[in-house]
Amino acid sequence: MDDFPVPQQIRAVVVTAIEEAQRRGSAAVAPEHLLLALASEADSIAAGILADVGLDHEALDRALDTERDRSLAVVGIDELDASLLNATPRSMTRPGWASTTREVFRRAQPPGRGRHRRAELDVLYGVITANVGTVARALEYAGVDRDGLIGRVERERLADLGNAPLTAHQGQSAQERQALRREAVKRAQQARRER
Repeated sequence: MDDFPVPQQIRAVVVTAIEEAQRRGSAAVAPEHLLLALASEADSIAAGILADVGLDHEALDRALDTERDRSLAVVGIDELDASLLNATPRSMTRPGWASTTREVFRRAQPPGRGRHRRAELDVLYGVITANVGTVARALEYAGVDRDGLIGRVERERLADLGNAPLTAHQGQSAQERQALRREAVKRAQQARRER
C-alpha cells in the first residue's frame, strides 16, 4: 500500500489481491480480495484454515457472488448484466485501496512482540474480524461459523508466537465463549418453549 508499509512476508498476498480485484472488476482492493488471495496460496496455513471450513478459492468466489447478488436484490435489482458490475476502466492499471483494506491491516497487527513468521495469519485475522461488510455477509451466506473461525485463527497466531500450551479455558477466544453463551441461551429458550 502506498502509505502503509507492507511486510515482506505478505507482499505476494497483496500482489495476488490486486490481481483478484482486477479479475472481479473492482476499482479498489477490498478485504474480500485479500481473502481470495489468501485462499489461493495453496501451501499457506491461512488457506488450510479456510479450506477446513469449506472455503477454498472457488467456494469463496461463489460466496462473494451470492453476497453481491443478495445485496443487489435488497435494493430491488434481481437481474443484471454482469458486465455492468465492473468498475469503469481507469487510466491507472492498478486498483486503489479501499478504506476497509486499511482497517484490515490495522486489525492485523501481530499479538505480542517479536518476529512474526506467518503474517498471512494476521491478515486473515484482520479480514474475518470485521463485524460488518462484504466478507462478514459472505461468510454467513456460506454457512461458516465465523466465531469459531476467528477463534481458530487466534489460537494459530498465538501458537505461531511460540507461547506455552494453553489450557482449555485459555484456548477459547472471546468470540468462541460468546458463541457458546449464545447457544446455551438458545437451548434454554427452546427448553422453556417445549414445556
